[in-house]
Amino acid sequence: MLTQPTTDKILLAIADDLNSVVLPSVGDEQAKVLLGQIDQLLRRLSRRSATEIAWMVEEIKTINEALGREHAEIKSLVLADVSAQYSEASGALGNAIDEAFANDDAAMIAKLKNLLSSRIEKEQEILGQLDLVGRG
Repeated sequence: MLTQPTTDKILLAIADDLNSVVLPSVGDEQAKVLLGQIDQLLRRLSRRSATEIAWMVEEIKTINEALGREHAEIKSLVLADVSAQYSEASGALGNAIDEAFANDDAAMIAKLKNLLSSRIEKEQEILGQLDLVGRG
């Protein structure tokens, strides 16, 4: 029984059940590889779901600060709503990158490069390493 039935815990429980109950009874190698891939996917989704809204809210604020935009209050923590605001901020970031290069603004280019590097690091931290199950 799950005492904390959050999405991340449910996904981990499914992965654990697949490994402890289903995998031992599977003889087909292709099916074992597929179960390994499903396990990885469930674990990555678990990590992401545990922090997804928080990192989007944080990144929206970081983008707005970097671009000198006023940071609008996040009124809803519903994933679709935060995702829409994240998409809008990402679009503004893309426009700022285009503008910085068009104006040959080295300081802004450097600032935005750092922001993008942080964004990539956070994404890699959240998603984790992808192992090539059944490959090689």
